[in-house]
Amino acid sequence: MGIVWNARSRGLRGEGFIRTVAGPVVAVAVLTGCGPSVLDESADAATVVVGAGDDAASELLARIYAGALAGSGTRTELRTGLGGRADYLAALDAAEVTLVPDYTGRLLRYFAPAATDTDAEDVFEALARSLPDDMAVTDYAAAQDRSVLFVSDATAARLGTTELAGLVGRCGELTVTVTGGFEENDGLRDMAERGCVPGRVETGDGDAARHAAADGEGVAALTTASAAARDATGVALKDAPDRAPGTAPEDGTGTEPPVFTAQNVVPVFRKQGLEERQLEALSLVAGELTTADLAEMLERVGGGEDSAVVAQAWLTEHV
Repeated sequence: MGIVWNARSRGLRGEGFIRTVAGPVVAVAVLTGCGPSVLDESADAATVVVGAGDDAASELLARIYAGALAGSGTRTELRTGLGGRADYLAALDAAEVTLVPDYTGRLLRYFAPAATDTDAEDVFEALARSLPDDMAVTDYAAAQDRSVLFVSDATAARLGTTELAGLVGRCGELTVTVTGGFEENDGLRDMAERGCVPGRVETGDGDAARHAAADGEGVAALTTASAAARDATGVALKDAPDRAPGTAPEDGTGTEPPVFTAQNVVPVFRKQGLEERQLEALSLVAGELTTADLAEMLERVGGGEDSAVVAQAWLTEHV
């Protein structure tokens, strides 16, 4: 097998995961013995094509991953404007692109719509099991665009809680203004599965949601990397913490899994399309990219800055 990496490996029927020595984390299919590895030692210096969807976040992340790969000496090509998730995953499946960045929870719900995992590590492992046989994922970043609820200080005081778990039984009293990102995350579904169904749901942009929470008894349903979440006043309701990779599902204190599904940034790519140095480059991004970084960069792009310039500035500082 050559060099052995820290691998989260899955069998064709979802037989758990294998962990070995330290290194990049890769989800790969296991057939027999060591199994075919995404670490293709015969891979040449062929161009790695990084794809992106139509939205600004997808393009920004694609530029970051493409830049990291280029820094490893890889010839890269960037293809943007590939459409929505179904479109760019179809391009990946058809080998028109080698890699696309996305979010763990959204990918999981795409490939396994009935999945109920919310904890970051559980979501990652469930995603690895649900992927088509020709695809793989490697290290997810701390950066995520997870669902979050904001309420005013007065509303938090009235409800007597600053935690999501404290809303159960009181959700019928709430008017929740939901943004597009929150809807894409299936945030309302996550809430409903924990027994929290709002009395009224309205849709709006980030400003509308933020004002609903700040100016009255409303709740702002946002995502953590949105500009509105960065500027929101009041209280961000606390969710259960995610486990660190490799730890046990429970910490012995009875902590419930998070309400909202983890949405960590992750690259999904074609198996045997990347070699060791390229996987190391992807892991560098995973080790450095934070939610604060992502939110700041998206705010800059939303303010009119070129995503190529924004991505390169981050790469220069971190990779």
